Amino acid sequence: MKNYNSGFNKKLKILILISILITFIFMLFVLSSCSSNTSGGTASQANDTQNNSTEKSESAVQEEVVNSVKGEDLTDYDNVKVGAEIKGAIPGFLCTNKDNIIPLEIKNTSDFTWRNDSKNSVRVGYHYYGQDVDASDYDSTTRTELDKNVAPGETIKVNMIINDIKKPGNYVIQVDLVLEGKYWFSSKGVAMIESPVYFGECKN
Repeated sequence: MKNYNSGFNKKLKILILISILITFIFMLFVLSSCSSNTSGGTASQANDTQNNSTEKSESAVQEEVVNSVKGEDLTDYDNVKVGAEIKGAIPGFLCTNKDNIIPLEIKNTSDFTWRNDSKNSVRVGYHYYGQDVDASDYDSTTRTELDKNVAPGETIKVNMIINDIKKPGNYVIQVDLVLEGKYWFSSKGVAMIESPVYFGECKN
């Protein structure tokens, strides 16, 4: 009976040791798998971060190129059709000592968009002569900017400013459009508004 119990106890101890060993091996396997997944995930995250950074960098470059092209005026102004219809009335009396505001309605009958954000912007100007005006003053008058770009066929309202004439007397005012850095529209056959005006001092 004692021999039987002794043999049984030995088998039981062996089984317990084997169970402990299997459990230990299993735990090692689980820990190594977790470590592998963590490092793999970290590497994957690092790759994703790098890819995202590269994509953002490329996207930023593309956006800069697009914005650069948008800001650049590529119109061939020497070979465009230039046209405009200017409507408005110039008063017979204007002031020498303050800004004169002349409401105008102008239609773009050109085949290109009039831009207000370019070195070749279209602006509203005027010429004047009379009272021994120096010829150099004819073109160097105040320009009035457009509020926005004006597409072909579009009409815009403009409050033109006249404030260059300081000497009282009779003058002739000619309202004209100018393509800055290129030419006056009247030089391309566009009709101006023209009217005689007496300039004098106005009371504030």
